Amino acid sequence: MRRSVALVATTLLAGRGVQALPVTPTENRYPVPSYCAFTESKFLPFNNAGNENWKDAPTLSITVNGRPLVATMDTGSTGIVIDAKYGFNNTYLEKNCEIGHVFYTSSHWLQEGYWCTTDVDVGGVLTSALALIRTREVCCPTFKEGDRCQNPEKACVCKGTCTTTVEQGILERNILEKDDGNGARIEARQTPTVGKAYMGIGFARGNPPSHNLFMNVKSIDGVPAGSKFRTGYVITSSGVWLGITKANTAGFSAVKLNLREGNADGRDWGEPPCYVQVNGGDWTNGTFLADTGIPNAYVKGDIPNKEGNEIAIRIPDPTSPFGEVQFVSVPKSKAGTVGTENPMQPTWVGIRTVPGVNTGRRFYNGYDLYFDGDGGYFGLRKKSN
Repeated sequence: MRRSVALVATTLLAGRGVQALPVTPTENRYPVPSYCAFTESKFLPFNNAGNENWKDAPTLSITVNGRPLVATMDTGSTGIVIDAKYGFNNTYLEKNCEIGHVFYTSSHWLQEGYWCTTDVDVGGVLTSALALIRTREVCCPTFKEGDRCQNPEKACVCKGTCTTTVEQGILERNILEKDDGNGARIEARQTPTVGKAYMGIGFARGNPPSHNLFMNVKSIDGVPAGSKFRTGYVITSSGVWLGITKANTAGFSAVKLNLREGNADGRDWGEPPCYVQVNGGDWTNGTFLADTGIPNAYVKGDIPNKEGNEIAIRIPDPTSPFGEVQFVSVPKSKAGTVGTENPMQPTWVGIRTVPGVNTGRRFYNGYDLYFDGDGGYFGLRKKSN
């Protein structure tokens, strides 16, 4: 989910000088770099490991201010939102932190609170990021920067659960039509409740690396992260590896990423490339996102994305891809009823306004994914089953 933020903060940890790594000799056109020098990593099992075909978003156990929470791990956004009731004193926030907000442009939820550097323990991995400590959340389809949404809508409007009326139907259609394709969560978004947080660990999602817990690891099981730690992660069906190594990237193919314009600290990487084909037509280039936060997908092709369209995606190019997926277009009204024999079939498919695709989390039924946050590499590994 791409997010609009009120603050672009100075990076927490200065970008380390990253030496270019040699490429492992291979016939693979897209080999991974040689990570032999890096051995520090830790595997964090998902609380819901083995969930049925990635039906649900993955969750991890975290600790904030000594309080155990469950965090949804979302690759479609960057940054963690934590409710102020979990050990944050209002007086401290007002004195030491900066007022800010996060607005989810696709689901239209406005989160208000304070930007505050916060330590978070993720299964024994101590990390630190500029977190939004939330003091208020409202549904605001008409949000504009500088407007605190003095006349918010009922929560059911953004959840899409209000009693259907002509006006409500129009509003819901407008929300769908204006979706930017970067992680809409109209029906799937999880509002943090007691004991929960929302943790975005994606890249190229709007916020700089200073907001990403997985980009700011301080120690593993009490041992400070050193020269043998390579910032990044590997996502599998059962959990996530923090720290890139030769062992946990074995079997992957990878593509080098470009830095985003105006990057914050030399580690603000853009999205990987992909090509999309609709109904056997021409291949259209764009960007790729495998969003753990949603079960549906968003695609932009050369023709309208109508029901029954056959969609093919190849990463990073159409002639020598190391990742590919095919599925059919399904309207939201028929979510979960078409193409169910395909494990990578999204529940429904919407139109993306920017070129490329957001496959949703069902893509992980076919591939593991890795991201080298220090060097800017993105890779996929096809599952054997």
